[in-house]
Amino acid sequence: MKDVFHSTGFKIMVAVVFAMLCLMLYTAGAGDSATGKLFGFITIPMQRISTIVANNAAVSAESAARSKEELEAENRSLRRQVDELNKKLVNYYSAQQENAQLRKFLELKNNNQDFKPVAAAVIGRDPNDLFGQFTIDQGSQAGISVNDPVVTEAGVVGWVSSLNSSYSKVTTILSPETKISAMDRVNRETGVVGCDIRAADRSLLHLNYLSAGTAVKAGELVVTSGIGGLYPRNLIIGTVKDVKNSSYDVSLYAEVKPAVDVKSVRDVLVITAFQGQGQALGTASSGASGTASSAGGTP
Repeated sequence: MKDVFHSTGFKIMVAVVFAMLCLMLYTAGAGDSATGKLFGFITIPMQRISTIVANNAAVSAESAARSKEELEAENRSLRRQVDELNKKLVNYYSAQQENAQLRKFLELKNNNQDFKPVAAAVIGRDPNDLFGQFTIDQGSQAGISVNDPVVTEAGVVGWVSSLNSSYSKVTTILSPETKISAMDRVNRETGVVGCDIRAADRSLLHLNYLSAGTAVKAGELVVTSGIGGLYPRNLIIGTVKDVKNSSYDVSLYAEVKPAVDVKSVRDVLVITAFQGQGQALGTASSGASGTASSAGGTP
């Protein structure tokens, strides 16, 4: 407050007001003379200006007189408002993303009436894991079991390898543990989709055990065959990139680019039940069912 009265601007304002008062007194003493009228013509606008200046100075002095506590309280109030708006914005975007994801999952469910799906979100991921294993926010309480297939609307992601009541670990299709009975969608030639460290490093899969005269070509879709009872039939796995000779026998294999980038997926669908689930496991020979279960999809 003291700084306002000692400022140069305030002193100039006082001087202007004093000069105006002197002119007003002189004008009053001049009566109706021509000189008085002339001074009145000059001083009246200046009086108006001086009034405006005085009013503005009063407002400025009032603002300067506001306490530090009042300013801090106002600042805290504004910050609370900003925080509330940010929370609403986050909730809006989260709801928007969730709705978009649920619409895609609903379409998948409508196309596969036998599916019993559980929607889940990825909540944990090891960035150093070459095979892209991750954790989802649903477990046995949601009806999920070990070996349940995990997918998105785009295709196969992997399978549930372990779980507790609230969370599940998902082993992806890039893991050497994963084996999926599959077929070429065009020629219906069957094989087993798997992966190894070198292929996983390139984010590729192998459709193994193709015959020497295979008709599989680059650009064709590879889908699940349903054999083994661990994956529903006709889920997209990926697209053939190339066909090569196997290093271990006379057969051929196809390099397959996965339909889903398992290392960046955020929302998934766990299929807890489907038509034909586990049927082959009940009729498998001794030892074969154990291999199928541990592999998460061996035919």
